[in-house]
Amino acid sequence: MKPIVVINKVDRPSSRVDEVESEIFDLFCNLDATDDQLEYPTIYAAAKEGWAISDLDNKREGVDDLLECVKNVIPPPDVNIDGDVTMLITQTESNPYFGR
Repeated sequence: MKPIVVINKVDRPSSRVDEVESEIFDLFCNLDATDDQLEYPTIYAAAKEGWAISDLDNKREGVDDLLECVKNVIPPPDVNIDGDVTMLITQTESNPYFGR
């Protein structure tokens, strides 16, 4: 699958977006990513402020760019509409002593 990279906390004065982008690219190269995987889209976010955008020059509001990216990059599931309904339920619990 083709990855989507989201760089969070880009709103902070100490953010180093260019350096992080370079480190991510180097990581993918070290993991022997294919050429297609190396052409990943990048989303810049400030989750606490509630925005995720594809270009830092754009208005910083909403997560529409992230949702569009997911819609365009991740293939839809291969389902049989006429088949039986199946579900997989997962529950993650947190405990202050044991952790997640």
